Amino acid sequence: MSWLGKLADWMQQVLLPMGIWGLGLAAVLDSWFLPFPSGVDLWMITLCVQDPTQAPLFVLTATLGSVAGASLLYIMVRKGEEAFLGKQAAAEKLARVRHKIERSGTWALAIAALLPPPAPFKLFILTAAVLRFPWSRFALGLLAGRVIRYSLEAFLAVHYGRQAWQLLLRAGPWAVGAGVLATALVLVALKLRRHPA
Repeated sequence: MSWLGKLADWMQQVLLPMGIWGLGLAAVLDSWFLPFPSGVDLWMITLCVQDPTQAPLFVLTATLGSVAGASLLYIMVRKGEEAFLGKQAAAEKLARVRHKIERSGTWALAIAALLPPPAPFKLFILTAAVLRFPWSRFALGLLAGRVIRYSLEAFLAVHYGRQAWQLLLRAGPWAVGAGVLATALVLVALKLRRHPA
């Protein structure tokens, strides 16, 4: 049995009895400090297969849990950095870099939140925190990416049932590649727009 099948079986036996509350908690933990590679996605798909009428609620729960967990990590990194460097020193060192990414950062975060593993989602969170990217735009980017990702997964679950797991597993590497390419194109377009030749 593949790792995906083992994970799915374990989720059904241990995690699924917790239902939507467990989904929300898993989404918080996954984005905060305890990664469940593809676990939240598979859990949400399983819940959507079992009760398609509640799919929008499952999408909302997974999305808000993920944004909450990422926000906790963001805040911890910000506070830790301030304690280590001092507020004034941190602000001076990072102000110039922050200014450069503010215009394209929300898009980059949205794309990172949209992509499945092995995309380095937490790296985007840590970078945004260290660069003091505004939390409101940070949360907006994550919210947009996660809503799209989980809505797509819910749609597949409702229409294809358990086959949605295999569809996502096969599409994962292609999705990561497409996301990296899209991010690069957006950043190049924004740079050209600000500094036309």
